[in-house]
Amino acid sequence: MNRKFSIIVFTVIITAILPGSAFAAAFGAPEPVIPAVNIDKDTKEPVVINGDSVEYSETDMTAVADGNVVITYQDAKLTCKKAIFHTDTKEVLAEGDVNLTQGKSYLKGEQMVYNVETKTGTIVDPRVFIEPTYYGAGQKAEKQGENHYYIKYGYVTTCDREKPHYRVRTKQLNVYLNDKVTASNILVLVGDVPVFYFPYLSLPLKDFRSPVAVQAGHDNDWGYYLLTSWKYYLSEKVKGRINIDYRELRDFAYGFSTNYDTDDFGNGVVRFNYFDERHQRSWSTHPADEKDKDLNRYRAQLRHKWQMDPVTDGIVEYNKLSDANVIKDYYLRDFQRDMVNNNYASVIRTDPYYTTSLFVQPRVNRFDSVIEYLPQVQFQTRSLKIGKSNFYYDGQAAAANINKLEPAPVNGVASVNRVDTTNQLSYQSNILGWLGIRPFAGTEQTYYSRDNEGDNTNLIRGNFFTGIDLSTRFYKTFDVKSNAFNMEINNLRHVFSPTVSYYYAHRPTFRPGNLAQFDAVDALDFRNVITPSLENKIQTKRIVGKTMQTVDLARMIVSTDYNFRAGDKRKGRVGDYQFLLESKPYNWMRILSTTSYDQHSSKFKSFTFNIVGDPEYNLDNPDLRGTVYTDITRKKWSWGAGYRWQDEVYSQLEGQLMFNLTEKWKITAYERIDFKRFGSGVDSGKKFINQVAEQEYRISRDLHCWIGDIICNISQDHGYTFMFALRLKAFPEMPFEFQQNYNPPRFGSTLPPG
Repeated sequence: MNRKFSIIVFTVIITAILPGSAFAAAFGAPEPVIPAVNIDKDTKEPVVINGDSVEYSETDMTAVADGNVVITYQDAKLTCKKAIFHTDTKEVLAEGDVNLTQGKSYLKGEQMVYNVETKTGTIVDPRVFIEPTYYGAGQKAEKQGENHYYIKYGYVTTCDREKPHYRVRTKQLNVYLNDKVTASNILVLVGDVPVFYFPYLSLPLKDFRSPVAVQAGHDNDWGYYLLTSWKYYLSEKVKGRINIDYRELRDFAYGFSTNYDTDDFGNGVVRFNYFDERHQRSWSTHPADEKDKDLNRYRAQLRHKWQMDPVTDGIVEYNKLSDANVIKDYYLRDFQRDMVNNNYASVIRTDPYYTTSLFVQPRVNRFDSVIEYLPQVQFQTRSLKIGKSNFYYDGQAAAANINKLEPAPVNGVASVNRVDTTNQLSYQSNILGWLGIRPFAGTEQTYYSRDNEGDNTNLIRGNFFTGIDLSTRFYKTFDVKSNAFNMEINNLRHVFSPTVSYYYAHRPTFRPGNLAQFDAVDALDFRNVITPSLENKIQTKRIVGKTMQTVDLARMIVSTDYNFRAGDKRKGRVGDYQFLLESKPYNWMRILSTTSYDQHSSKFKSFTFNIVGDPEYNLDNPDLRGTVYTDITRKKWSWGAGYRWQDEVYSQLEGQLMFNLTEKWKITAYERIDFKRFGSGVDSGKKFINQVAEQEYRISRDLHCWIGDIICNISQDHGYTFMFALRLKAFPEMPFEFQQNYNPPRFGSTLPPG
């Protein structure tokens, strides 16, 4: 007989031999009978039913399971108190504490009808968890496909309580596992109080930024302000945010950002922000002729990336500003970082043997000082080995139309057509098995359509250069194992790496003073320099993450250069001594220090010292901005500090500390002190001594599903700023970058050129 139902043979035999109490006496409590039902004879994976008791009726083609029922098929698992499975329709009627799990997502209720083959069904009074962060409930839920839930008269929230602190209520809620949640005609309630209405909302499940963000505060430049950001989701390929802001001293502002992705032409982001200051200006006491000036201010941005084929990439970046001060007035953090608003387009093609590129950089904002390339075409080879020899060829060629534009209303323009080529031949070998040697020689030829005065045209500048690089490496291992100061030392290795580079460039046929200066190509001049460098490393092995890795306990580089003919005196001169010290005494701590010393004046020129500690962060790429954007219970503490000093320029100390006061409270403090600073701009010529330039204090409170932040910033330039932010714990990162942070340098760096 062709039967789709079978019982584990051993269980059937034992049950037949020792029925009832005899089975229990022999083996203790009865094990669940585990029948396996094949949906189709060709299906390799069966439906498995476990329960305290399972009975099968071949006549009715049903399996009835009772007590601790577990039904599994593929990635779906259904548990309940009682279930009836129909082998012909593949349908299950489940009752009592029903829980349908798929991945980490689940659907709970008291009664459910579910088809294991089509993975569809209906559940009454459902409670839902949608991976990774959403909870929901409703009047009725329908599973309309393998990854699609439909919930009627329900809500969704990130609060896991039976009565959530807030919820998004809707008549129709669609859940697409591993994709998104969509709802229409929704009402946002805090407790039982409605606070917002949306006609439509779509929440991507893989986006951890808050769908709605609100920040309120007060500062001297904006007065009282309210910033809001609303996430929209048209599809996985088109999504973004809408911003609606109000600033007491600057009126309303509106904006949007859209991230898009095309199948064939790349992806990118479009941003536009408009600042309407007409109402604010109408209150002002400006003269009549000033009232219509800069009333409509804006910032427009576009960044697009396109991988045209496996070896060709294109990038376009566009930034249009209404005026030179809009960044300072509305994007203070960008302004403080001196972020450049570039406008360019480039296409780069990378081949195993060469790279070609097309680069265009026009001026978009008339108030900017810009070097225009309209366009520049460049070709550069890799180091190409010549036959089976140890000789290598390197070459590059570039042609460009270049303009140097001064900010309006200055009309000064320097312009030239330039073609530059460099050809180099090198020889790489190893002497005595331990000394690497690489002599090289080459020429650089450059065509200029005119000189810097325009008196001479069609100039050819020629230059010959040569040099040699020497390097070697010695090491010795010491059998030392210790856990002194919890440093986890498993053997020590000292690595000693001296290098010497010599470079000679003959005097070019045209000196830099005869040519307009656009970039490094035009600055080519006579050079006769030797650069020795010495690197020492102390290494050990310790567990990083879950693997044993080599770690640099300490790394020091000392470098300088000697110019055989410096300046017009034609005398040799030793350059500044450069020192770099980097240490990783623990996996959670990094130290980096750099020093520059001028031996002619017998004094230091610059010094920096940075130290970072964070037990839960990758210190190879530290960014303490993440410190304030984490769940309070996830990160216990972190800190970073840096001191920067440059002779007769500045002496500055900056630091940040974050730690948990309790499980519910976290505090973050930032401070920047100028021990000495010379002013710029309107403060040019002024000297500031022992000035607390900026300090910021942030108190964060865990509110179960929310995190509340109170921020106070005190700045010498911008006065007092008070902010309040409320963010969902499930989406801790805010779209507003309003806080100040210590930004350490990138570790693993090398010394600057001498």
